[in-house]
Amino acid sequence: AICWPDGRLQFMLNERMMPAQFVVNGDGVRFINEAAPYMDFAHAMIEGQRSGVTHIPCWLITDIRSFHRYVVGGHLPIPKVPFAPVPTGRTVPQAWLDSGVVKQGSSWEELAAAIGVPGDRLRATAERFNELARRGHDDDFNRGDSAYDNYYGDPTLPNPNLHPLGDPPYYAFQIILGDLGTSGGLRTDEYARVLRADDSVVAGLYAVGNASAAVMGRSYAGAGATIGPAMTFGYVAARHMADTTPEAADRSTSAEPDSAIDSPGTSRR
Repeated sequence: AICWPDGRLQFMLNERMMPAQFVVNGDGVRFINEAAPYMDFAHAMIEGQRSGVTHIPCWLITDIRSFHRYVVGGHLPIPKVPFAPVPTGRTVPQAWLDSGVVKQGSSWEELAAAIGVPGDRLRATAERFNELARRGHDDDFNRGDSAYDNYYGDPTLPNPNLHPLGDPPYYAFQIILGDLGTSGGLRTDEYARVLRADDSVVAGLYAVGNASAAVMGRSYAGAGATIGPAMTFGYVAARHMADTTPEAADRSTSAEPDSAIDSPGTSRR
């Protein structure tokens, strides 16, 4: 997320998938496929911070052409609209620059100084990124190889997620960790029954959706990714409950023998 001076968090999703941008850590180098699911991106920030190199915050680097063409920081690339609920227009809002959350530079070295990273590293990173973008493939992190990456990219480009950065001014947007939700919860079995630490079942207790540990583990594909599993395992849990009630047991004991059920002209329920 971007944290504006008033404390408001700007969720960063499509910005990380736009073509003419990359993200650097405190050493001025890329560290992940920027278009990765936001939870994977956050994990990379945390792991990078543990290495001793600053990753919280990190910086999204882009140019003025990209600002004019794509959505970034909630800004819409359309002519100035008075009283619009989001920033619009051709120039980066002065309030953004005054806040220190967004930095501007007329060269890679100037931008590097503004965000506190080595100038030679940032220049080398930018030149490497531009070279890969011109080739159309991110050999370093494979950005743009998946349909997931492409979703918020630019479909007019050979690689929807890659385009060289052009002329300055260049901009850097500060990225911090934000809170969105949880993909943690109670571990469950194939019937959505809650499990203890020793894998034994807690009788009568079920969990689905965000109340349960995610079927995707420590990753999360994006908005709505828990809805399908919640519906599926809600159905599984309900079926299991229905099959294990006393009434179900009574029906089972009073049912016809299997031989009769399997005889011609009949079918199992």
